[in-house]
Amino acid sequence: MLVLSRKHGETITIGNGITVTVLAVQGERVKIGVSAPAEVPVHREELCRRLGQGLPALAHAACV
Repeated sequence: MLVLSRKHGETITIGNGITVTVLAVQGERVKIGVSAPAEVPVHREELCRRLGQGLPALAHAACV
């Protein structure tokens, strides 16, 4: 795992066309924005866990 420190407004680039930007930092919470091409699924981890618990396989495949 690569661990990076970023400040408000700073961005991380992943591959071609995926960026993660720190939008706000409030106490222990960090608000981030993810920009990715439409064909790249972006989900929260807890949503992927729920999808893996019995929802259609096609939906779960987006989290792999």
